[in-house]
Amino acid sequence: MEITQHSKYPCPACGKTAVKRTNVGIWECKIRGCQKKYAGGAYVLGTPSAATVRSTIRRLREVVEA
Repeated sequence: MEITQHSKYPCPACGKTAVKRTNVGIWECKIRGCQKKYAGGAYVLGTPSAATVRSTIRRLREVVEA
């Protein structure tokens, strides 16, 4: 846990590996031009339940478009 919470993660917006944890569940990109904030897990940026939600939303959008 200690290693994962202090690691840097890739930013979904700019793609650079600069997202760091600021508080529990709050993640921020440290690139000067980006500086976007994300809500994530307490110790990792992406959680398994968030991945499930993203895939479900993607699947439902495909059904609506078809």
